Amino acid sequence: MVRSIAAREAQKVIANGDVDVVDVREPHEWATGHIPGARLVPLARLRDDPDAAKLGSKVLFVCEQGGRSMKAAEIAEARGVKEIFSLNGGTSGWRDAGLPIETPETPPAEEGANPELDAVVAANLKELRTKRGLTLDQLAGLSGVGRQTLGQLELARPVSSVGTLWKIAVALEVPFSALLARPGTNQTRVFRAASAKRIADADGRFSSRALFSPDDKNTFELYELFLAPHGREDAEPHAPGTRENLVVTHGRLVLEIGKERYELARGDAIAFTADVPHAYVNPASEECWMNLVMTYPGYSSA
Repeated sequence: MVRSIAAREAQKVIANGDVDVVDVREPHEWATGHIPGARLVPLARLRDDPDAAKLGSKVLFVCEQGGRSMKAAEIAEARGVKEIFSLNGGTSGWRDAGLPIETPETPPAEEGANPELDAVVAANLKELRTKRGLTLDQLAGLSGVGRQTLGQLELARPVSSVGTLWKIAVALEVPFSALLARPGTNQTRVFRAASAKRIADADGRFSSRALFSPDDKNTFELYELFLAPHGREDAEPHAPGTRENLVVTHGRLVLEIGKERYELARGDAIAFTADVPHAYVNPASEECWMNLVMTYPGYSSA
C-alpha cells in the first residue's frame, strides 16, 4: 500500500534510519539540491529497469512536486515492495517546510558525461551482441537489463551505471573490460588523474575508474573504486571462477560476500571468489577509496 506523507512526517520516517530514500527526478534537478541521504534513480530508468534500482523493503519516493513519486510508488508496489511512501509536495514541499537540502559538489549529469566512453561502449555492445546472434530482447532476457536501456546504450547514450554494465558483461560471458576496449596496440600508456574517465552510478555515490587499458585484453583488470559516505553498491555474481583482490586505500569498508561480512580499514586487503552476490558498504561518514584487481579464469572475445 502506498502512503502519501507530508515533509515533517517524512523527516520522522527518515530519522528512523530504515528507509530507502529514492529521488526520481532528473540529474539536472538533483543538482539543484536534494534531501540528505537520498539517492538518485530517475523515473524513466526505474520504469525501464526496476531491478537495477535495488529498492529496499521500505522506500520513500521523492520528486519535485509529488506527481512522479506516486508513479514510482506504483512501480514499486507492482514489484512487491512492502512499505512505500510518496513525499507529498516533493522536494519543493520539503524546502518550504524549512528542512535541510543537500547540494552535490558535482552534478551527476556532468560527472558521468563521457561521450567518448559512451561511443566505445555502444560499438562494443553491438558487436558482442551481434556476434552471439542475440536480439535486444534476447539480451534483455539474459541480463535483466531493459530492452530500452540496451537500445539507448547502443545509440551511445550516457552509460547508466556500473551495475548495468556488469549485468550485460555477465550475460555476454565477457569481462567487464570487453565493453570498454578500444582498438589499439601494446604501447606504453599513462593514466593521468586529471583526465580520469569514471563510470558512476546516477547519484555519483559509487564510481569505478579503470587503471589499465581494456584494449590489451588481459585476464586481469585493475580498478580504482570510490564509495561515498554511508554508500552501498550491490554487485551481481561475476562469471564462475572470477576472483577479486581488494585493498582499502582510504576510509573504511564492510564487504558482504554471500552471508559473510568482513570489516576492512585503511591498508587492509582481501581476496575472494566473486561469483556470488556481494556488496561494498561504507559504514563511515568519510569517503572510502579502494584498489581492485579482478582476475578471470580466461575468456574468448569471439
